[in-house]
Amino acid sequence: MIYIDITVGIKDGMLVWPGDKAVEVGWDAKIADGHESNVTYVRMGVHCGSHIDMPLHFIEGGKTTEALDLDALIGPVEVVEVPEEINKIDRKFLESISIENVKRVLFKTRTSRMWTQQYPQFDYEYVALDASGAGWLVEHGCRLVGVDAMAVIVMEEIVKGHEILLGNDVVVLETLNLGHVKPGTYELICLPLKLIDREATPVRAILKV
Repeated sequence: MIYIDITVGIKDGMLVWPGDKAVEVGWDAKIADGHESNVTYVRMGVHCGSHIDMPLHFIEGGKTTEALDLDALIGPVEVVEVPEEINKIDRKFLESISIENVKRVLFKTRTSRMWTQQYPQFDYEYVALDASGAGWLVEHGCRLVGVDAMAVIVMEEIVKGHEILLGNDVVVLETLNLGHVKPGTYELICLPLKLIDREATPVRAILKV
């Protein structure tokens, strides 16, 4: 078996969503400084790196992280490559690629190239679903959708699109590194950090060939 890591890792000063607090990863103690052990501290928002959104993120009173359906996070997944000329994943595009019966889908776009950079800049024209694409996935029984962008929905419809997905219990998986993944069917294994009563949680996500 071959395992492909599609997680965007956590590091000091990494890219965050505009307006979010910076990620800080440092040392509380170092052997080199005379301490008996090395001890790292991390200060970060839960939407940094690869993570899952829960309904509470956009829906007041919505489900929180401990209500996450783990069954949706493990199982067959289709990786779909979005052509360079496509700027948004809409209903028309989804109808053209024959994924009506797919329960888990990850979209590989030109956005994945940013994760090859040590410190990428935020791209306001990232490729993601629009509200019509989100509605199409709900109508066809999708349980999980993932993207390489930092948001699953394009900026101009970010609230509406998230409400469509999260309001129908579709698991949203954001900020994936899919640049080294070929389109096709894989086994997804995505394990979340067990935060309690929160709207999102970091994950480690891998594909099994």
